Amino acid sequence: MKILKLLFFLLSLASLIYSQSDITNTLGTGGVFSVKDANNNYLTVTQSSGQVNILNSLQLEDTYNSSTAGVIFKGIDRFIHNFYPTGGIGKNTFIGINSGNFTMTVNAHNNTGVGFHSLEDLTTGNNNTAFGSSSLVNNTTGSANTGIGSGALVYNTTGSNNTAIGGASLNSNTTGFQNTAAGLFSLYQNTSGYDNTASGYSSLANNTTGRENTAIGVNSLQSNTTGFQNTTIGHHSLQNNTGNYNTALGYNAGSTVTSGANLTLIGIDANPTSGSASNQITLGNTFVTSLRCNVTTITSLSDIRDKKNIKDLDLGIDFLMKIKPRLFNWDKREWYPDNKSDGSKMQEQPTAGFIAQELDEVQITENADWLNLVLKDNPEKLEATSGNLLPIIVKAIQDLKKENDELKATTVELTSKLTKFEQMQNMLSTEIEKLEAINNEISRVSLGDQ
Repeated sequence: MKILKLLFFLLSLASLIYSQSDITNTLGTGGVFSVKDANNNYLTVTQSSGQVNILNSLQLEDTYNSSTAGVIFKGIDRFIHNFYPTGGIGKNTFIGINSGNFTMTVNAHNNTGVGFHSLEDLTTGNNNTAFGSSSLVNNTTGSANTGIGSGALVYNTTGSNNTAIGGASLNSNTTGFQNTAAGLFSLYQNTSGYDNTASGYSSLANNTTGRENTAIGVNSLQSNTTGFQNTTIGHHSLQNNTGNYNTALGYNAGSTVTSGANLTLIGIDANPTSGSASNQITLGNTFVTSLRCNVTTITSLSDIRDKKNIKDLDLGIDFLMKIKPRLFNWDKREWYPDNKSDGSKMQEQPTAGFIAQELDEVQITENADWLNLVLKDNPEKLEATSGNLLPIIVKAIQDLKKENDELKATTVELTSKLTKFEQMQNMLSTEIEKLEAINNEISRVSLGDQ
């Protein structure tokens, strides 16, 4: 404002026919200084308020290869300008204390910086947009970056094609490229990681070199540093992840995952057997009671070209007879604040199934650990994979069928022999009857002769 007052005073006195080293024009109390013609006021200064009114347009020169022309300063600091050097395309706009600079090269064009020190170190970067205090302040050659929010992309230097929306988003990024962050502290620690997308407060906040991650939701993938190709949607989903190739969908989904890899977790609180588990799919949390689908089986890979050392299974009915099907009521420990069940929350409806410890005991005793009837990744929560019993059940049925067929064959043979025996018995009975008749006749004749 003081600069404008001085400017307009000088303009109004420029018509003086003499020059002086100091010019003073004092307004009386309540007076108004005006610059006008016969019909219009162009500028007024009111003594009582010190207010300067411009009643028409104000034209500034283009800041073309100059540190003074067309520049508005705040004190000694540049405040508004559109600097571009000789030969440059220009189209730059800088608003804010020390926004932009007067040393950028001809390649620095189409840049917009609004905010304290925004785009201050720009050299050759182009097509950058910075809104917010210190946004893209260290950017030099990076291009096509967008930083909106205080401290957005503040340490970016040569990274390009990044978008940061939110205070301190992509704050530490230096050379990383093609990252998108939306939310306070999203992708905050990222340095050289690339192709990451984070949406939500603190999402991917600690990522450093991790790449090709997608995190949507507050604190999602918050602890990820170097992990790559993870995808998560949901509040706190994969919050502690440091592994790779994990996918989580749902509130708190994968929240216990640490170094695990190739995990698919779908549903609220869906988590694997342990934080370091790998190659698992989890559907839902411990409260899920039905798994519904239009088909009743899951198709799995079984091509003979992918198998070696094929032989007949030697486990069958004898193994199955040692398995104990059980009837029980669920009373899960996680339903209690201290993780210790006392029966007060036991479900009334019973269910049928197996006990993991009992399955494990049988497979160990029979030297069949390879069946993997029990998942023991987490010793505090054993899980049964009773579906692995199917080949043994089939083998047992086949063995029983074979035994049944053998019994049938034996029965047929015995029946045949019994029939022959009955036929012989009938023949013998007939012969005996004949002999008895002859014997009776002989006896009668003998008695007649006497």
